[in-house]
Amino acid sequence: MFRIPPGAGQPGPAIPTHEETLREFARPVAVLAHPAPGWTILLGRDGTDGYLTDVDVQYAHQRSYRVRVRTTRPAPANSRIKSSMSLDDILGNTIANFTDEDDLDPMASVEALLNPAPTTPGETLLRLDGQEHTARTAARNGFFAAKLEIGDQTIAVAAPEILRDVALDLTWIQPGQSL
Repeated sequence: MFRIPPGAGQPGPAIPTHEETLREFARPVAVLAHPAPGWTILLGRDGTDGYLTDVDVQYAHQRSYRVRVRTTRPAPANSRIKSSMSLDDILGNTIANFTDEDDLDPMASVEALLNPAPTTPGETLLRLDGQEHTARTAARNGFFAAKLEIGDQTIAVAAPEILRDVALDLTWIQPGQSL
């Protein structure tokens, strides 16, 4: 997204707080049940026609990206663009944006995106508020993504394989709860 700086005397764009985003989403949002101490939480949002359809909760430590959890709700029936999320999309996006403080080759993630290894599909158990659900998975280049459709919402999580256990243990948060 491009932002145009305000002209003289015009206010800049308002950036919603985490609480405002959760209230606007008006549904529970999936987050890690047990993130590691010291991990930073970054909140992202996406929508269509002014309607918030997706909330991303991303976890990082220092300069290293760790886990991404995305919760999607359906767009209104009259929306011109429908929300969609595929395992390949979330997996490719995670690989492309992954950086590790020990990574000596900053172009490795770009190369993995441009020339991806074959994706291995499968199933896994995802815990949500202590209940196990069967989720579809995809894996490649040492990363995995899992997707669970629950009611009319979709939850997707993506991370390096070494963080699989942490990433597959989720809980819901509501407006008023801290991230």
